[in-house]
Amino acid sequence: MSAICVVGAGPRGTSVLERLCAWAGDEPLVLHVVDPFPPGPGRIWRRAQSDLLWMNSTVADVRMFTGPDAARHGPAGVVPTFEEWLGSVARHELPGEFPELTGRSFAPRPLVGAYFSWVFERVVATAPASVRVVVHRTRAVELTDHPEGQLVTLADGTRLVVDQVVLAQGNFEAETTDEERELSGYAERHGLSYFPSGYCDEDRLRSLPAGEPVLLRGFGLTFIDCMALLCEGRGGRFEPDPVHGLRYRPSAREPVLHVGSRRGLPHRAKFGFELESPPLPKFFTAEAARALGVPLEFERDLLPLVFEETAAAYYHELFRTRPDRVRCSWPEFSAAWDRPERDQLVAECVPEPSDRFSWDLLDRHLTDPGPDLQAAIRDHIADDLRRRGDPAFSPELAAVQGLLSAVGVLIELVEAEELSARSLVVELEHGFLPLLSHITSGPPPRRLAELLALSRAGVVHFLGPGTEVRPEDGVFRASGELMPEPVEARVLVESRLRTPSLLDTSDALLRRLREAGECVPQTHHDADGTEHTTGKISVRAGDHRLLRADGTPHPNRFAIGPYVAGVHTPTSGPGASGFFASSDLLARTALEGLVPAH
Repeated sequence: MSAICVVGAGPRGTSVLERLCAWAGDEPLVLHVVDPFPPGPGRIWRRAQSDLLWMNSTVADVRMFTGPDAARHGPAGVVPTFEEWLGSVARHELPGEFPELTGRSFAPRPLVGAYFSWVFERVVATAPASVRVVVHRTRAVELTDHPEGQLVTLADGTRLVVDQVVLAQGNFEAETTDEERELSGYAERHGLSYFPSGYCDEDRLRSLPAGEPVLLRGFGLTFIDCMALLCEGRGGRFEPDPVHGLRYRPSAREPVLHVGSRRGLPHRAKFGFELESPPLPKFFTAEAARALGVPLEFERDLLPLVFEETAAAYYHELFRTRPDRVRCSWPEFSAAWDRPERDQLVAECVPEPSDRFSWDLLDRHLTDPGPDLQAAIRDHIADDLRRRGDPAFSPELAAVQGLLSAVGVLIELVEAEELSARSLVVELEHGFLPLLSHITSGPPPRRLAELLALSRAGVVHFLGPGTEVRPEDGVFRASGELMPEPVEARVLVESRLRTPSLLDTSDALLRRLREAGECVPQTHHDADGTEHTTGKISVRAGDHRLLRADGTPHPNRFAIGPYVAGVHTPTSGPGASGFFASSDLLARTALEGLVPAH
């Protein structure tokens, strides 16, 4: 009897399981699924967490089957989208448990977890008669070759001998850094509290004292989770306000939150309206990039093309919706778009400078805040909410769509290894992709409206850009580029996630594989031999087989997910066609040696 072990039972592992069932033949097959968290939702989407923790994608963006019409469906049939599930299954199985939601809503994560649980259970229940699914609620800690296949050792002592292994753990946790260890030791010596970077820990946050200052370093989505749990989660409530939209009524059990980061601003809010993708001129194509010569440099060669694509999408929407603001037709403008004097063209056809595209429309910074830093950051966030919520600013959404359209081309160029090693790692992975997340993968607009209300209520204070935290004089002391005086606190929370890296993972299985040379971080070499690594797991392009230190692919081991080599963006998760396609490819490849080819 053949057997496959899938390590990781979150949405990615569930997707692989569904595809394995879709392609399974008539020969007996056991599918072992290993995860200490509930199968389906995994850790991130588990039901046992606060309803105040929301997804940052809309209901309409979540689905587990996004293949082409010609794709082979599994025994479970066409898996309904999250929105379809809410309107049918959830309405009967979870009546009154959650508020009414639309496709544009941002659902509580436990509710999304209920959907993923339902999908997993349906896949298992409808599996072919030849397939048996066995769930192990524990961790996989070791993987070795075995005379009869692959030996997977679990934390509870179970030893599984299987034919193929699929690693689908998702975003794995990292070991603490030297700085985090030093800060932890400092906190212990001085009776302080320190929270290293990682996913929001609800239990530990409950220990924070009411009324005392708390420093939070990191202003992204992890901070938004902390904010919700420490404020509304402690009994505070938001009420309508005729002037500001929302007012916060404290419960007197909240800490006083001081938040800062390098940029000093939260991620940009999600758009509150929709727009059909414009017929982009497609300046950024693989052919246009390769014409510049390889190896390519992202900032020198590709970023100008990305800018062209983004700006053209912006102007297409501006000409469509605001003909009163331009001096020629779109066909006339677009026909002259590729001429060298583009700035002159824009000046002639778009007379108002405020109507012209600039990168600052997307990558907005705090400039000249004046004497009141708190008011300046509130104004900045309020302006962001206005622009992201009013269809009058639809050209900005079109620009974001143009920006995202570049992702597919970047993936193609990266997979073809046509970027220089330094540029791929330094400029793309560590520079552009984080910026892309800041622009496109921010919180729901409601969360930023709540942040403004909390700031006006004196519960949240902004540290501004360039935030630095130092352990001094028995406390944590935070300062920023624009702060007149530092802030002292006895609690420091790293409200941020570190990028997963095989080099410092705390996952025992991956760490042991790396130490044995059976799993290596993706490394690129410049012409002079300089190494650059993304920290992601190396797999063979085309079939996801795990690469070993000697460069050879392991015939019976696969890896898939955001920690695996490749370009991963906010558009790479459930709901993206690439998510389904990669799961489908891996499942078919893993089954090839077990059953006759399909």
